[in-house]
Amino acid sequence: MKLADFPARALPARQKLRLAEELWCDAVNDAGLPVPAWHQELLSERLSGYKAGKLKTISTEELKRRLGVR
Repeated sequence: MKLADFPARALPARQKLRLAEELWCDAVNDAGLPVPAWHQELLSERLSGYKAGKLKTISTEELKRRLGVR
């Protein structure tokens, strides 16, 4: 199926985003979806770095400030 053939194309942007979120959540909950080995390796490396205190982190407040969210 192509986006051009999809009836949701005429929906307002907000509804399209909600639909995209639902589709995404449905797809990631599919147990048959394989995770590439390099994704697992990268996540493992990052988690190890985080646990070892080697990664620079920011607070939630700083993240919101950077994103311009209140």
